[in-house]
Amino acid sequence: MQNGKSSYADNNFRAMENRLVPSSHHNPATINIVLADDDVDEQQFFKTAIRELPFITQINVLSDGVYLLEYLVKSMNDKPDIIFLDIMMPRKDGIECLQEIKQHEDLKSIPIVMYSNSVGQDYIVKTYECGAQYFLQKGKYSELTESLRQLLAIINQPYKQVSLQEFQFCLRTENLR
Repeated sequence: MQNGKSSYADNNFRAMENRLVPSSHHNPATINIVLADDDVDEQQFFKTAIRELPFITQINVLSDGVYLLEYLVKSMNDKPDIIFLDIMMPRKDGIECLQEIKQHEDLKSIPIVMYSNSVGQDYIVKTYECGAQYFLQKGKYSELTESLRQLLAIINQPYKQVSLQEFQFCLRTENLR
């Protein structure tokens, strides 16, 4: 966006990210991503990083936990391949959403990456215990892009919860190399 005007690419991406593709028409090469985050700047930061990756993606952005759970229930036939979930959100926080998703028979197998600035050890342990697959700290753009590349490359592997040390995906820089 320049001078308050959206470019063709921005409009095209916005249209793509809001499109719901029924599972029967879902391109298996496309990674269907959901980001639940109430911070508009963080949403844009995340979408920009995703665009730079060598993957075909479809991204749906939801601004709080209530919208996330409504979206997931309505899109049971086209479940996301991965959910990035902020902890601090209005109406229903990320930990509450994580608990509800992991208790739902049809949703519990979706990989969930906690994506948050809330990196206190209590939050990390709580999300791990609730069944999140990874914890990705919000931070530098270059680190986000590389972490997303690594995470999206492994989501098609069979689900297993990693160790607590591996869970803290982006908290130690050696995990990024």
